[in-house]
Amino acid sequence: MTTTRPKTQSQRTALFRKMTTRISLMDKTARHVVTVVAALLVTAVGSPAQEPKTLTRSDIDGLARTPPMGWYPWNQFGEEPQNEKLIKEIADALVSSGMRDVGYQYVGPDEGTCFTRGTDGLLTTVLSRYPSGLRGLGDYIHQQGLKYALYTDAGTLTCSKAMPGTKGHEYVDMLSFADWRCDYLKIDWCNTDRMDEFKTYTLLHEAQLAAGRPLVHSICTWGKGKPWEWGAAVSHLWRTTGDICMPGEVNWRFLTNYAWANQKLYASAGPGHWNDPDMLIVGMDGMTPARNKTVFSLWCIMAAPLIAGNDLRTMTPDTIATLTNIEAIAVDQDPLGIQGRVLRDTNRVGQGVSIWGGKPLYDGSQAVVLYSQHSHKASVTLTWAELGLDDSTAMWVRNLWTHETTGPVTKELSFELKPGETVMLRISPTNTFPIPPIISADTYRLTFTASGTKPETLKGSLTTQTAGTDELPLWKVQKDLPPWLSVRVEKQGKRQVFENVVSTAGLKKGSYHAHVRMDNHEPRTGMPLSALYYDVDLEVTADQSSD
Repeated sequence: MTTTRPKTQSQRTALFRKMTTRISLMDKTARHVVTVVAALLVTAVGSPAQEPKTLTRSDIDGLARTPPMGWYPWNQFGEEPQNEKLIKEIADALVSSGMRDVGYQYVGPDEGTCFTRGTDGLLTTVLSRYPSGLRGLGDYIHQQGLKYALYTDAGTLTCSKAMPGTKGHEYVDMLSFADWRCDYLKIDWCNTDRMDEFKTYTLLHEAQLAAGRPLVHSICTWGKGKPWEWGAAVSHLWRTTGDICMPGEVNWRFLTNYAWANQKLYASAGPGHWNDPDMLIVGMDGMTPARNKTVFSLWCIMAAPLIAGNDLRTMTPDTIATLTNIEAIAVDQDPLGIQGRVLRDTNRVGQGVSIWGGKPLYDGSQAVVLYSQHSHKASVTLTWAELGLDDSTAMWVRNLWTHETTGPVTKELSFELKPGETVMLRISPTNTFPIPPIISADTYRLTFTASGTKPETLKGSLTTQTAGTDELPLWKVQKDLPPWLSVRVEKQGKRQVFENVVSTAGLKKGSYHAHVRMDNHEPRTGMPLSALYYDVDLEVTADQSSD
């Protein structure tokens, strides 16, 4: 659907009505969900106490059913030297390192200088930094089989004051992000004097729905306004803590404090709505292999978003091995979406040995992390009672860092932990430890060109694969494709090919676009996977005959 950016409140209202008409064309189930959510949001804006507890933003768009994975530049680079060259090089490294194939997909600029506001009130790319334009950068990222992440602020300016914020421009700005083909948008909370968190992010949510392009909405208030109490209805994840580090400067005390603060909020997390204790510091200067494993273990058991923040172009083999450990990632990406927490802490934060658990997994196993903050060796015993098991229950134990299995074991496990050592375990009644679906694709953008006036049938495909143990059912295409496009899915083991067929008969000269949604489910539990979206662009250079 083509829309004109609304510049006045009356134009915004007209756009909302147009979107309502579009909603009326949806299938009955989707229409019911959107209608109910819209009604609840109207009530919620007036009274946060009445906001819904059961319906989520993910119920509308199917996104982020497991914690998002990707990369943002802030932790390593700050504002500088963010530019098109850096982002493209990072995207290339994300693919070549194998990170894309184990689930990392969102990548793009963070706080920096990406866009400004023109005299017409609309956002425009800073071409000196992004010569291809922000849309062009997004096309490059999509063609690499990655998703496009961008950044803005809910206030009058971004935190650095280098870019305009969305205040007073919510609808037109969300249309700009949709035009740039944004898939993931982090919205900060700087320069927001006398603004209300709940009402502001609800407005931004409504503006995103009106813009018509589904995207992952990441709230960043650093915990202000307690977004874990209301964020699920209007977003997919929310920051629970302050920034984990200054750019390029690791602060271990921040990390431990934020991990302990985040784990307390475990009841607020679940499929489609996640507590976010900030980006990873794995692989940054000052991090040791042991600390890299600790960070990754804690984030995975907390079902936290795995957004890398290091320089992917210069990673050591140890850093790559940590970030791509599929057995640890499987815990984070488990389809049940349960956030783990501290079960036992022998001393205060930063001093003792902590045992993290409370995270059952989709196959009947459960994940456990033991983390020693002692400066000397520490002995720790994990009892079956702490895991809700009878002492006589025989269990198999998988070490997710050494990739070794022991068992069967009953009653308890004892460990001697080195100073700062972390052990990550998966404990199961069987000697198998399956990996849940972890999806990647070779591209998220297909392009077609029709030349001349004679009708053509054009074909193009994209291929998805799962790094999980099981083959998936066939992906199912949405019902409301444009008449010029059809999609057929062919299964090839753990790969599935989406064959796209374009028929140009009767089309007028112009540019055509479809944003295709595919849905699937995890075969063991039947739980829905994150919806998969991709773009199809068709350029028709001359009117096509109908023959």
